[in-house]
Amino acid sequence: MAQAIPIYVINLDRRSDRLERIGDHLRARGVTFMRHSACDAQSADATRIDDVIAEYGPLGRLGLGDRACTVSHTEAWAAFLQTDAPFALFLEDDIYLAADLASVVMSADWIPRGTEAVKLEKFNEGTSKLLLGPQIGQTPTGRAIHPMRSRHVGGGAYILTRRGAELALSWRGKMRVPIDHFLFNDTVSPIRSPLAASIIVPAMATQRAYAYNSDISGLGKAVRPKGWAKTWRKLKRGSAEINQAPRQIWQWATGQARIVAVRFEEEP
Repeated sequence: MAQAIPIYVINLDRRSDRLERIGDHLRARGVTFMRHSACDAQSADATRIDDVIAEYGPLGRLGLGDRACTVSHTEAWAAFLQTDAPFALFLEDDIYLAADLASVVMSADWIPRGTEAVKLEKFNEGTSKLLLGPQIGQTPTGRAIHPMRSRHVGGGAYILTRRGAELALSWRGKMRVPIDHFLFNDTVSPIRSPLAASIIVPAMATQRAYAYNSDISGLGKAVRPKGWAKTWRKLKRGSAEINQAPRQIWQWATGQARIVAVRFEEEP
């Protein structure tokens, strides 16, 4: 059976170890993929990054690593749009995927109409309690699909439709937050509403399965503010959260959304 959803793996040229690992992993899962060369924060021309994402935004000053990572994703979206495929799955090279991955990419009929982004990943460890809308569909193996009504970051594994990719790319040059916030943080994303982002529950992807050191975390340390600058950044981030609170409370109180415990599950 032909693979209906192509897979793009974002990988730095200097990290052949990660490419080998995820290549073996995906082949064992029974799927094929295309490697996309990532933008390397250590060597990329500043213009390449500045043309996509600003240095400052609602989350404060952004690290060069986060900005380069965002560039990598936008370039992968552009590569996808050069094809005729209606959907694509984008993976970072430290992701681990559940056993039923093949069933998800062999067909796209399960993706709910009007949903332009589907998040496969459970970010961070353990269980997260998220505000989600009522179930609107399910994967071929029975995992539920819920509209996201609160933020849940992490850009390690997600599907975009062509419309979703076109919408996201239309913000190239105007982006002011890292890729995962841009797609999945309703407090700061300018496109979360038209994307109608949904999440698979239980999640079928995690970045916590391997003891990799982050390639970008060290490039962000210099922009962590101290003193009053740190306090001011917390206040700005807090105000963004508060702005969404009335909507979220109303959706919860009227039954339009509920708190759901989300975790990664190897088997559906």
